Amino acid sequence: MPKWILKEKYTSEFAEKLPGYSPVVWQLLYDRGLDNQEKIDEFFNPDYLSDIHDPFLFKDAKKASKCVLEAIEKQESILVFGDYDADGVTASVVMEKTLRKLGAQNVDVFIPHRELDGYGLNLEKAEELAKEKKYNLIITVDCGITNFEAIEKLNSAGIDTIVTDHHLATEKLPPAFAILNPSVESEIYPFKKLAGVGVAFKLAQALFREKQEKQEKSEKQEKGKKEKKELHSYEAFEKWLLDLVTLGTIGDVSPILGENRTLVTYGLKVLNKTPRKGLQELIRVSSLSDGEELKNLPLGADLYDLNIRNISFQLVPRINAAGRIDHASLALELLSTEDEIEAIALARDIQEKNLQRQKIVEVAMKEAKEILGEVTDDKKILIAASANWPVGIVGLISGKLMDEFARPVILMNQDGENYAGSARSIAEFNITEALGECGEFLERFGGHAKAAGFGIKGKKNYNKFIAKMEALAEEKLKDVELTPTIEIDTEIKFSDLNWELWDEIKKFEPFAEANPLPLFLVKNLKVESVEEMGKNGGHLRFYFSDGALAHKAISFGTAVEWKDKIKSGDIIDAVMEFGINEWNGNRELQFKLVDFKPEGCHPEKA
Repeated sequence: MPKWILKEKYTSEFAEKLPGYSPVVWQLLYDRGLDNQEKIDEFFNPDYLSDIHDPFLFKDAKKASKCVLEAIEKQESILVFGDYDADGVTASVVMEKTLRKLGAQNVDVFIPHRELDGYGLNLEKAEELAKEKKYNLIITVDCGITNFEAIEKLNSAGIDTIVTDHHLATEKLPPAFAILNPSVESEIYPFKKLAGVGVAFKLAQALFREKQEKQEKSEKQEKGKKEKKELHSYEAFEKWLLDLVTLGTIGDVSPILGENRTLVTYGLKVLNKTPRKGLQELIRVSSLSDGEELKNLPLGADLYDLNIRNISFQLVPRINAAGRIDHASLALELLSTEDEIEAIALARDIQEKNLQRQKIVEVAMKEAKEILGEVTDDKKILIAASANWPVGIVGLISGKLMDEFARPVILMNQDGENYAGSARSIAEFNITEALGECGEFLERFGGHAKAAGFGIKGKKNYNKFIAKMEALAEEKLKDVELTPTIEIDTEIKFSDLNWELWDEIKKFEPFAEANPLPLFLVKNLKVESVEEMGKNGGHLRFYFSDGALAHKAISFGTAVEWKDKIKSGDIIDAVMEFGINEWNGNRELQFKLVDFKPEGCHPEKA
């Protein structure tokens, strides 16, 4: 069973300097590091004009924007080089649409095939581009920061490269014409957690502003009045890109704090009225219930009220499914098309790909567990390879296994003596740094502290990689208890989970990475009833009471695991999510049971 950890309680000094809030709100502010009124005001009242940083705070933004605009003026050929996940695809569309808005005529987008091309601007692809000499400028989005040799090859062919990325850099930066990456140690941009699409958006902002500045300097006053109308259209166009920025930022699981929170808050509004035909159709097919066939979906269905949860669990997996099962160009076309008939066909194709992905993952999960065997305390890291696992799904399975076993997981697709791997990790083990220490055995690698991808050539390198990685995990995790944990915000009375509290909690929306929906510990609840629910009886519905008050609660996907462990009459301590459920104009408080233990539990303190 997961270990319960009660988050560190706010201090009396913290509460004294921020009067006027309830204890629950103090705790949530404290958890998020919102320790002064300025930060709190920005968090509760995101403002697009004041909270979005100047794009020219990026050291190379001016240099990059001048280069791009010069290429557009000369009608040079530009290639946008993206990535195959939701972040990379949305970043590619943002950049392409921006370039075309600024007058570029010769623009192509290339997204690698996950299995055939691998991740990022690799040397083989660079050599091909250098030989063809078709493009004068290449702009990478959501990739490029570790591709030193590839960019060196492009330089030798006279092709300029602008890197926009957010992944961790190696010690040696690529020799690109310009680099925009908030994760680079020497970068002074104030917000470090932008997604790849967020960095692409910052370059788009810089381009629009640089274009206007050039117009104002070069045009006469009379014509300048006309150009101010053009500036207005740039501003409007910029904001209409926020649906893509939101989709990619949520897809990348970037923290929804700081500038990301402002981008996503405004982006949700844009996404719910998006004019993009492909997104409209994707939203419609995503609204299908489990097992419901596409033929039952009426044409022209209205958009529904999108929030981060259904974007995360409905839209993003479908966009990613294109690149996992086939080619991400399918998702690129979907987000780019302005033709309604094409949008319908593409959205339905992606829906089918997502269903295929679900079936493949289910089978691969079982096989991975069989290969890994019993996960004992001495296994600090889980590593396995199989020819049966498509490259596109090893990351998904790694993430699921990491959540289940609370330790780093590395899974690889094996093709002869070539290995394409994906890793997911816990906070105590920076997986990209670990891959860097194994660099001599790797063909390529890149990623974040908790997620990364890599390639290996040769059985000998594969064996040496495993030995080195297991040694690193043993060393760095020797004193870490590798147990699944649930972090609880605070203990609360059942009667305090009421409408008044929800009105306070609602101010923290949108909930996502680094700003999760709060978890509450409620002790000494009586289970009045338990029943299975859902199409296949996979969920549970409860009625709980504290002796004076009773509420309905649900838990999803737990029927098999829990139905024999919890029964009417039991007294339990419960970890709960708390929100509202709305349907047909009705609203009611909704309780979700996250975990339970027999009464009298004592959660550890952080």
